[in-house]
Amino acid sequence: MVELKGQCHCGAVQITVPSPPEEIIQCNCSLCRKSGWTGSFWNPDVVEIQAEPEILNSYVQGDKMITLWNCKRCGSHTHWTPRTAPPDRMGVNIKMFDAGHWRHLPVRKVDGANL
Repeated sequence: MVELKGQCHCGAVQITVPSPPEEIIQCNCSLCRKSGWTGSFWNPDVVEIQAEPEILNSYVQGDKMITLWNCKRCGSHTHWTPRTAPPDRMGVNIKMFDAGHWRHLPVRKVDGANL
C-alpha cells in the first residue's frame, strides 16, 4: 500500500494516511454541502495531522456528532473528528491529497440530508 501525504492550500496543515481509501464519500447534508467536504474515512489511530495547535480552527455542527477542522490561515476544510459519532472513524477531506491518488476511485453518494 502507498501512504498518502497531503496538505491544506497553504501547507500549514499536513495530513498522512497509511493507504488510499477504497471509495470516496459525497454527502449532501448541510455541513458537507456548505463546506464542500468530500472525503473518506480512516481510523483516527492511523491518521497523522501535523499542524501548530493555533493554526487549526474547529466547528461543532448542530447535532454535535463531529468536529469539523479547517486551517485558520487558508480556510481549507481538512478533516473531521468524532464527538458522539462512532469513535473508530474520522473523515479526511480527500481534496487534501493529489488528485492522481483518488480521482479514479468510486464515489458513494450518502443522503445525509434525509437521515
